[in-house]
Order: sequence, then structure tokens, then C-alpha cells
Amino acid sequence: MKMKKISVLWASLFSLALVGSVLAARGLEGRGGVGRIADDSLYLPSATFLRYASLGYRTVLADLMWIRATQYFGGQLEVRKAAPEKHRFLYPLLDLTVSLDPHFIGAYRFGGLLLTVVKRYEQAVAFYEKGYAANPGDWENPHDLGRLYYLELKDNEKALHWWKIANDLPGRPDYIPRFVPLLYLETGQREIAVELWLEMYRSTDNEWLRGVIRGRLEKLGVEIQ
Repeated sequence: MKMKKISVLWASLFSLALVGSVLAARGLEGRGGVGRIADDSLYLPSATFLRYASLGYRTVLADLMWIRATQYFGGQLEVRKAAPEKHRFLYPLLDLTVSLDPHFIGAYRFGGLLLTVVKRYEQAVAFYEKGYAANPGDWENPHDLGRLYYLELKDNEKALHWWKIANDLPGRPDYIPRFVPLLYLETGQREIAVELWLEMYRSTDNEWLRGVIRGRLEKLGVEIQ
């Protein structure tokens, strides 16, 4: 039994090294073959292949793919080429990472942020949505998706949709409940915003928070009874 475990471990390590060598040989870090980057995407292994190649060590291989993705992102910052071609590999590498480990929350959070930084917004949305589908009980993906819609895409209705989801999940940051009424107000739902602020005002002993809420309600012409 012990020899069998050792054999499986060595086989898995060999598979990881093989996959790593293939990826490096294709120039995913942005070194060499710059003009062929768009075509090179065809050489990325499929998630199905990587699952078999991992021989059960999917999370280890997911870590490797995550490292490759961050190396590629860093390498692309130094490569000069047209914007549509730049960072072309980023989403496929990130997608492979979470296909191997669907519960890799850190990869969703920081991967989505990297996609946002390079203005691949549609891919960032798809990536966060995939993360939420795989981890519906975690607040991180709906929170980050709401932030993307609010700050970058200027879509307050969708931002509100995702932040309402995040607000109902355990472990969410304390500032989310304070932000949700503001989004209601910005989407034209004044009555709901006022209702939520009043409820928050009456349920907290935090004088600073009460002062903030009082100021917002006064601007709306609402008196606190």
C-alpha cells in the first residue's frame, strides 16, 4: 500500500512537471514568440486533460496554474502590443485554475481583480459569476461583482442586485448593509432606502453611524421620530 501511494505521488508530480513544461514552452509568460500569442492559445490544455493529468492532486495543479496566471500577468505588463492582444491568455489560465479547484476563493477574488485592472470587464463578470455558482454560500464573489458593476461599469441596478446577495451571506463586511440603502437611492427606490436607513438607525447604538444616517435622511427631508 505504501509503495502504491509513493508511485501515485511520483506519477502526479511527473504530470505536474510535464504540464508546467508545456506551458512554459509555449511562452505564456510573454517571453519570445510575441507575435504568435493569439495563435498559441490553441495549445492550452483542456480542463478535462488537466484533471486526468493531476491524478487526484487537482488542488496542487490548480496552485501551479494560478502561479502561471500571475506570472503571465506580470510578464504581459512588459510586453508592447495592441490592447486586444494583450493579456489574451489571462482568462483561459484563470479559468483552468478554478476548473481544477472550484472552491479556490482567492483565485476568483484576485483573478477577477486582475481582469478588471486590464479592463477585460466581460471576462471579469463571467469569472465572478462562475465563482458564485460554485460557491453560493460565500460572500466574496457577489461582493466583488457588485463592486465591479458599481465602480467600473456604472450599472447601479446590477451592483445592487449582487450586493443584496452578499448582504445576506455570513461573514460579509460590516459596511455592506450601510451601502445597500445608498444603491437603492441611486436606482430611484427612495422609499426603500429611507426604510432601511430608519431601521438601521433604530437598531444600532453606534453614535457615529447614527450621525451618518441622520445626515443622509436630513438631505432627503426625512425627520427621525
